[in-house]
Parts: sequence; structure tokens; C-alpha cells
Amino acid sequence: MKLHYLFLLYFFLPILTLAQTVNISGRIVDEKGRKIENVLVKVANTSLFTTSNSKGTFQLTAKENSSITIIITALNYEQKSLNVRIHDIDLNLGTITLRQNETQTVIVESKRISSTIEKIKPPDIGVIPSSTGNFEDYLKLTGLGVTSNNELTSNYNVRGGNYDENLIYVNGIEIYRPLLARSGQQEGLSFINSAFVENIYFSAGGFDANYGDKLSSVLDVQYKEATEFKGSAQLSLMGAEFHIENVFGKANRGNFITGARYRTNAYVLNALPTKGDYFPNFFDYQALVNYYTVYNNEDSYQKIFFLGHFAHNNYKFIPKTKTTQWGTVNEAYQLKIFYEGEERSNFNTFTGAVGYLWKVNKKLNFNLTTSTFFSDENEEYDILGEYLINTLETDPSKEEFGDSTQNIGVGGFLNHARNNLETWVITTAFTSKYQFNTKNKDEETAINSSINWGLNHKYEQYNDVLSEWNIIDSAGYIIPLDIDNLSIANLIKTSNFTANTNVTSFAQYTISRVKRKTKILTFKQKIKTDSLQYILFKKDTILNAPNNLNFTFGVRGGYRFFNNEPWLTPRFNMSFSPRNYLLTQEGNTSRRNVRFKLSSGLYFQPPSYREMRDLYGFVNPSVLAQKSWHNVLGMDVYVQMWGRPFKIVAETYYKHMWDINPYEIDNVKIRYYAENNATAFAYGFDAKINGEFIKGVESHFKIGLLQIKEDLAGDVYTEYYNEAGEVAVKGYETITDSAVIYPGYIPKQTEQLITFAIFFQDKIPNYENFKIAVNMQYGSRLPYGPPTFNRYQDILKSRAYFRVDLGIIYDLINVENQAKFKNKKGLNQLDKLSISLNAYNLLDFQNVVSYNWLQDISGRYYAIPNYLSGFRLNLKLVAEF
Repeated sequence: MKLHYLFLLYFFLPILTLAQTVNISGRIVDEKGRKIENVLVKVANTSLFTTSNSKGTFQLTAKENSSITIIITALNYEQKSLNVRIHDIDLNLGTITLRQNETQTVIVESKRISSTIEKIKPPDIGVIPSSTGNFEDYLKLTGLGVTSNNELTSNYNVRGGNYDENLIYVNGIEIYRPLLARSGQQEGLSFINSAFVENIYFSAGGFDANYGDKLSSVLDVQYKEATEFKGSAQLSLMGAEFHIENVFGKANRGNFITGARYRTNAYVLNALPTKGDYFPNFFDYQALVNYYTVYNNEDSYQKIFFLGHFAHNNYKFIPKTKTTQWGTVNEAYQLKIFYEGEERSNFNTFTGAVGYLWKVNKKLNFNLTTSTFFSDENEEYDILGEYLINTLETDPSKEEFGDSTQNIGVGGFLNHARNNLETWVITTAFTSKYQFNTKNKDEETAINSSINWGLNHKYEQYNDVLSEWNIIDSAGYIIPLDIDNLSIANLIKTSNFTANTNVTSFAQYTISRVKRKTKILTFKQKIKTDSLQYILFKKDTILNAPNNLNFTFGVRGGYRFFNNEPWLTPRFNMSFSPRNYLLTQEGNTSRRNVRFKLSSGLYFQPPSYREMRDLYGFVNPSVLAQKSWHNVLGMDVYVQMWGRPFKIVAETYYKHMWDINPYEIDNVKIRYYAENNATAFAYGFDAKINGEFIKGVESHFKIGLLQIKEDLAGDVYTEYYNEAGEVAVKGYETITDSAVIYPGYIPKQTEQLITFAIFFQDKIPNYENFKIAVNMQYGSRLPYGPPTFNRYQDILKSRAYFRVDLGIIYDLINVENQAKFKNKKGLNQLDKLSISLNAYNLLDFQNVVSYNWLQDISGRYYAIPNYLSGFRLNLKLVAEF
């Protein structure tokens, strides 16, 4: 019997021994303590391997009572080997630091949401020389495909789309804004508070299905979570703002960040051509609160959060006079307007959101959010203007050069409005994500995949009362010489109540494959110097050289109850990072970090209330969603210059659009035709480079090329000709012939052939507490036309937009000299104290935002430009603690 037990023990002992394994774990960081993902961790001479996750941690198994060698390999880092003795308990290797290879290129960013979303590094507080202080001014300088021709607004266009075609999220909550604003100076503060921002993600098109239903772009801003007491304050000639953040509760489970802003831009508005009394007062308060009801670890917790925002934007303007000069050196004109009356606008908005996030484990999470947006907008004005149009002396040799020589027009106009709009938008959104287990097909190939899904319910309610009209008289106010010259334009008197419900959902699957293999390289490179030319040969073997292939498949579906319209929009994107190496001039082997990306998909935009309201204020309930097919092909290249990392992004795109709802633009006021009677297309190219051109400060350079055109159905018109065969005005000349004209595709109002922007930072050598920040924007000429609502006439070209803003910053206290103030009460609590002098529109370039159309005594119309702000200086004090 005993022999029988001994036999069984002898037989099963090897199996029992084999089954005894232990877990080996650790965390991998670089020399600055930053986590490193996708690091290969392999047991030498075995098939055991794993990779580190997005938090830099890894885990693998090994037999107990053995000695092994762990080899750690990461792209752009020196390989590390660890000799480990395994006992009968799990082993944690702690934090493992990898040293960066000096000769290889560094990937600028270690984590991206997807291949279609670009991560943009937030700027330091108070660095951007912006005349409004809005966060969007930074996006205009750094966002691929983003343009703007008005420094007074937070509006921006993306690849030919208008502002209504852009999605904006803050912590996953969609952000809305008032609709009645008709000029940039009325808008006030935008929602996003720059002091709260931790991460910025932006896509100019081809974005994933987990984002909403708009035609152009998505901006996804993540606010920070406080880890300790911090704050900042800014004070300038144009306002003040502050923020504080801290933790609270048991074991610091709660955190908050809160802040208020006040701004009055009367100082900048006084640089406008229209002189008068400006009373702009803008105030907002915002808070984000997070509380972890359960916290096990960073992969398992439950939290609730609240985001609240209140804004009061009050604008009052009493115009006095306006003087505008325009024309050419041979034919110059002057407009002089004398005003009576005033304009008042008042926008009060509130946003509140409550959410619950449950991270079950590192594989599964759930998110439920409810948000409410309320807006009460009031607009009132009665403006009487009496104008004179004069010709100017253009001969420099004459003493009267620049003076008025002849009056060619006199008249008046009266603008009236009493508009009120109340808006409610209530949204409930549920999203979830499941991360599948990593599949190791073999020793060299690892596959990661995940699935996202979500459901969204949105209720919108609009109560709109419109009453506005214009009277234009070019022959003498009230008592016209000819009754035909008295006209009432833009007469709108309506009252609309509109309610709508949208239900949308999405599902998205992402798969990523990393394949590593040994790559044998043979290089032959010609090297030229000033004195000679030679050929450099080298053979090298790269162990575990990786490539990465990613696919994302997604689909969005929705139903709009207002007109019973459903939609289904599939979307797809892929990216590929090949094994690609180069030989440097020093003879070292270096990884060439390149990512190729492709995206294609359908993007439908259900109409908002403003898109359903036509040019005369009536609601068209049959308006359908505008539709677009996006195709984007791009490349990201990560290079190293001057020993520092740089990123180059280039994208080419084509968009085919149908069921387009045409519109007219006046300053920032968009008025839709409320008809799906146009088709359009857009194509172009965008490129940018960013990095530390000057060590320690990041700069951005970008350029864009664009063509966007639309064709309206039924826009046929008749053109009349005189005896000479020239185009004639019916009623003023003898008509001898006519022709029917089919305009076809004409430029959209947002078409700019060339745009470029620069945000450059520099430090003064030997005086590095002095910094300089420069914004420069250029946009080629935009189309415009007479206020006739005939789109085919909007083919004239305005002057190009060009603007330079300069900021000179001096750090009184910063990280380098902070120790000098440790014994000075008050100052020892500051992390940073700086003073800056900002010069807005440094070159005093006269940019045009819109046109007034007035008649002279002969009935001839003149397009008289409305200019934007001129040169202004501003002092700003910034403190961080």
C-alpha cells in the first residue's frame, strides 16, 4: 500500500512542480518619471513575454525556484537586462527606469485617443497675446485646418465649414452657446476656461463614431483633477480672472477646481472705426467637482462629478460717428456717418451637468451623464444713421490731397430690433467601453482590441420672438425725392415655439496589432561636406523591431422626432507605423517614426433651430440633416532637431456634401435659407510643425490650402446687355439683348485659398526671464456679395486678413529663481509671477469683417467695408500659487 502511494507521488510530483508559478510585475518609466507604454518585457531564452500598458505597468508569470533574465526593450530607449531569482511568492520589481537613446528620434506624444484625433499641448497661463482672452484663440493658431478672420469672436471655421458645424466637448459634455449674437464684440467670454484645461484633443474631420453628428470638426477638452491646493490670478487693463483647486474629504477622495472671469473689452472696441460709448461687461463662474465614492485602485473605482457654468454677457453701445475710407490710389472715397440711438444685448447662459463613472476594472467601464443648457438672449437696438459719401483728392502734388472734393451721396437708414430667444437643451448620455484581453498569436505578435458603445437622448426647446427691420433711404430721410428709393429691408416679425427630440447611439470596435521581429539593415548613404563627398556604409541588426497596425470600425445611428428623419453613418479609420530606420550623418542607426493614417465615413448634421429658421424668421419643419462624406489621408512624422523632438502633421482631404442648407454671413451672424437645395464639395491640404524651436518653449507653424464650392438648385437668372454688349442695369439703360445664366458651382463664403498661422515663443539670450510670444495669422480673400439673398452674386472678393499680435513677458518669479523668495512673506507662496506687455494688431492692419451697401445720388451701390480693431497695448499681471 505504501508503495502504491509512493508511486502516485512520484508520478504527479513533476506536474505539481510545473504548476507552481508566480507573478512578476513592475512599472516602467523614463528618466523624468513619465510612464512608458508598449514596452516589450521578455524572459530570455523562452517564449514568455508581455508589454506594458498605458500606465507603464506589466505582469508576466514564471516558475518558482528558478533564475531568469528579464530583457526590457523599448523604442528609443536603451535595452535593460535584469537577473531575477524567483521564490514561492509574487515578485514586484518596483519602478524600472529606462534611459533614452541620444541618437534616436523621440515620439512627441505617448498616448492618442485615436489616429483621427490630434493631441495639442495646452499653453502656459497668460502666454497667448489675445485681445479676447478666449481659449479658442489658441486653437486658431494650433489646430489643423482651423481659420478665423475676426479676432473679436470665439467662432472659428474648419476646412470651409461654419461655426455651427463644429462639435465642442468638455469632459465628455457637449457645449452650446447663444445664437443671437450678430457681431464678435457682443459675444463676451467663451465657455472654456484656459486655467482649467489639462488636455486638448482636436480633429478637423474624419473623426470616430463615438463623437456626435456635425459636418466639420470636434474639439474635446479635458479639465484637470486637482491633487493639491493650487491657483492662479490674472489682472489686465481689460479685466481679471482667478481660479483655485484643491482636494477634500476622507483620504482626499474629493477634488474641485473653480474660477471666475470678468472682462470688459471697451478699450479694444474704441479702436474700431465706429466711435461712440461702449459698455461691454462680461462675467462667468465655473466649477468642476469630482468625488470618488469607491476607490480600490486606478483601475477600479466609482466617482460622481458635477460641472457647472454661469455666464452673463451684457453689451451696450451708443454710436456717435463713423468715418471709413476705401478705394484705390486713383479712385478713393470716404463715408461719414452720424448716429443717434443705442444698441443693447444681454445673454445669460447656464450649463449644469452631473455624471457617474464606474470603472469596474481595467477592462470595463460605464459612464452616465445628464446635462442641461439654458440660455436667455435679448437683443434691442434703434440706430438712426445719416451718411455722406464723398470722393477724395488722390493727387499727392495737390495741397488738398486726401481731402473731400465732391459729395456723391447723401442718405439715411434706420435699424430696429426687439428680439428674444429662450433655449433649453436637456441631454442624457450613456457610454461604455470593454477592453478585450491581449492576444499573443506568437512570440512576436500581440493584438489588443476594444469595443465602445453608447446611447444619447436630447430634448431641445426654443421660444423665439423676432421683430426687426431696416429702412434705407438714399435720397433724403423720410421725405424722398423718389418713392422708389424708399425700401424696407430684412423685415422680420415672427414668433416661434419649437420643440424637438433626438435619439442617437453608436458602436465602435478598435483593433491594434503590434508585430516585432529582428530586422537586418544595410545602409548606403552619400554624405556631402564643404570639402569632400563620401559614401557611408553600415550594417546593423535591430532586435524586436516593431510595427503597429490599427483599425477602427464604427457606426452612428439616430432618429429625429421633429420630422421623423432617421440616419445611419458608418465610419472607418486606420493607421500604420512601419519598421523604418535611417542612418544618421554620425553613422548611428535611428528609428524614423512615421504614422500613416486614413479615414473615411459619413457625417450627417440634423438641423438645429437656427438652421430651420429661414431668412425671414419662419420655421421650415421639413429641413433635413445636411450630409457629408469625409475622406482624409494623412501622415505624422516625428523628427529630432537640435536634440529636441518635433512633430510634423500633413493631411489631404476631400468632402462631398449634399442636402446642404445655404446661408448668408454678416460678421458672425449666420442666416440660413432653411432649404436643402444645394450640393457642395471641398478639398485641400493642411500641414503643420510644432516643437521647441527655442529650448523650453513650444512653437507652432501651420499652412492650409482650400477649395470649397456649392451649387444651389434653381439659382438661374437673366443677364441684360446694352447696345455695346456690356452688362446693363434694367430700368436705367436701354436693353438690347439678354441671356439666361446658370451659375453652377460658386465659392462658399468661407473659401480661403491660402491660410497660415504662427505661434512662436522665444527667450532673450542671457536674460531668459524675458520671453516673447508672437501670433501671426494670414488668410487670403473671402467671397462676399450684395445683401440680396442671391447666392450667385456672392463672388466678389474682400481684402486678405493679416494680423500680428506680440507679447513681451518678464518672469519676476519662476521655477529657476523661486528659491530667492523663500524668506519673503507672501512671495514665497508663489510658483510664478510675471508681467507682460501685449501689442494687439501690431502692424495696425485694417482687416475687413463685413460690408455696408449704400447708394449715391445716381443709384449706384457702394460696398463700404467695416473694419476690425486697430493697434492697442495692454498690460497683464499673472500669478500662480
